[in-house]
Amino acid sequence: MTSTFVSAYTRVHTAAYVSDKMRNLIKLLVQHYGLDPTALVDAWSDWVDRAARTWLESGHLEKFIIEFYKPGTTIALGRWDFPIRYDGNGVDEMWVDRQFLQQSFDKPPRPPVGCTYRILLLAPGGAPVAGVSSCSYLTLNDLAAREAGTVIATPDIMASMIYYK
Repeated sequence: MTSTFVSAYTRVHTAAYVSDKMRNLIKLLVQHYGLDPTALVDAWSDWVDRAARTWLESGHLEKFIIEFYKPGTTIALGRWDFPIRYDGNGVDEMWVDRQFLQQSFDKPPRPPVGCTYRILLLAPGGAPVAGVSSCSYLTLNDLAAREAGTVIATPDIMASMIYYK
């Protein structure tokens, strides 16, 4: 007798998965740079997770961004983008390539002592989310984007990474 097993993932489940895993990956990055991840975890609990899930579910979230800067300045001294695609891997599995991310940590220069960071979400056309407002990117000056590859895959959502060097 042959049996078939069908597993369906809804966008709600993959949005939750991607948001949770993205938090964990960005937390690793923050810790690698010797910074306290408390602000990241607090922001994720306060607004990032709610906004990310809303916009991942609707297909509006284009990227997660973390900018490193010195307080009081408008210049990014480091930046990582995590672009989102909605084509997925087409397979009923979800994975995170944490090792690949960690191997990329030392490719861009480490943000200098005294830096802090902020999280941004790019979601043009996304529904308003309470407690979330628009802002501008910090100036990149001479930093140039370097595409690195995929770090999160689900049946319908993929996240890759770009670091600035």
